Amino acid sequence: MDPRIVTCLVLLTLFIPRFSSTAQAQIHDISKLISGIASPQQNTDGEISAAESCGKVRGRVEMGNSKELADTTAGSTKFCLFETNGCNSSMLLMIQDLLAPQEVLLEYFPSDTLICIAVATRESAGIYTSRIDPGLWETANLFLRRIRLADFSDFKKQSEVLSEIFLGPVSVVLKGKSRAVIIAHQTLKGFPFEALIYPLCSPAPANSKSRYLIEGKEIVYNNSITQWLTSRLHNRFRIPGTSLDHQLAFVGFSPGFRFHECVQVLDQADHEISTIGQMFREKGKLPVILKNENSNENNFRTIARYTHILHIATHTVNSEGFPEMKGLLLNESGSCSISNSDDDGLLAVHEICDLQIPADLIVLNACASANIGDRIGMNWFSFADCFMQAGARNVLCTRWNVTDRLAERFMVEFYRYYLSGMSFSKALQQVKIRMIAEQSLSLPVNWAAYVLLGD
Repeated sequence: MDPRIVTCLVLLTLFIPRFSSTAQAQIHDISKLISGIASPQQNTDGEISAAESCGKVRGRVEMGNSKELADTTAGSTKFCLFETNGCNSSMLLMIQDLLAPQEVLLEYFPSDTLICIAVATRESAGIYTSRIDPGLWETANLFLRRIRLADFSDFKKQSEVLSEIFLGPVSVVLKGKSRAVIIAHQTLKGFPFEALIYPLCSPAPANSKSRYLIEGKEIVYNNSITQWLTSRLHNRFRIPGTSLDHQLAFVGFSPGFRFHECVQVLDQADHEISTIGQMFREKGKLPVILKNENSNENNFRTIARYTHILHIATHTVNSEGFPEMKGLLLNESGSCSISNSDDDGLLAVHEICDLQIPADLIVLNACASANIGDRIGMNWFSFADCFMQAGARNVLCTRWNVTDRLAERFMVEFYRYYLSGMSFSKALQQVKIRMIAEQSLSLPVNWAAYVLLGD
């Protein structure tokens, strides 16, 4: 047997303890499962009339100070791609074997005065370093703020400066690849690389049209090499008996909050998952749509584990100093109070990690769903981390607030491309390219919020 395959199998047992055995992978009667989901009694007291949805935000309940770039203590890795010990040399060979010919893996390690970029492709691997001015991080934070606020004074100039530093050293490697896997640590965690100017042209003609990195590359993010390996090995060594043929093609959750006394109604979310569900039906695939009172925590726990694509259109909750209050808001039949029951209307970050959800894709169409996380034990976990620990291979989420109407349009277009036969990353790239081409939506604030984390 090929030594690389043996290494992969050994690491599979080390990195994926949750991976189901064939005996555990039993085929369930989906029709009975769907008919058995709970529907709590509808509460019509205090019903909220629909407000104009344009400009309404899929918001987050947040207490405490926001951060521009992630805390430098978050996202630390257990090992780097290019540590010199023998174990990690073997791991590098495995990583190269798992990369597709068109892929490049970039791992960024920033400090105050130096940036190190570890690069791996199927053919080669290496480290690129360059010294930087400490003022770079102020420029990066300003760049990020201007994207979020749609303030584009000097934006192109800042993007070109950052592109020269973050992409310039690896431009030769990038040139021949169509897909980039980016792992960024410390102050670069959460940075929107797709909004950088590419290809680099120095000096750029004054009247030239800027092209973004996303226009030339599919981009997938990840938080660590370990997480990427887990997702990629899951896909490479899918155990017989766990075929997606036995899963629901699409399950959409939209709490809507029409009968909730203290949460903003999301009208477009209901239309969003209904439209997407119809698109799956037209392709002969089975969708399940759970709206309003049916979009509750008990139903989520019951059906999520049997889903190929799990889509949640809701609000996120972020309460600084109260880790148990960080999570995804589901329907709680109109009560403002959070009880101690299993169905309290909040799917908390720490609860997600204890679930089993071997979905190919989790879509979190809610505000800043890529950012909210907290310590669990000695590690930091975001929604994406927890869903991946629960077995998900990819998570599509947002870096900042998105309006209800734009969120619906973005996701409908994403699924249109996906159902045409594209991969998740290719479909995401095509939506962004289409928005860039439309003048009213061309600014990065409209499309750079959505990121794919996975393999």
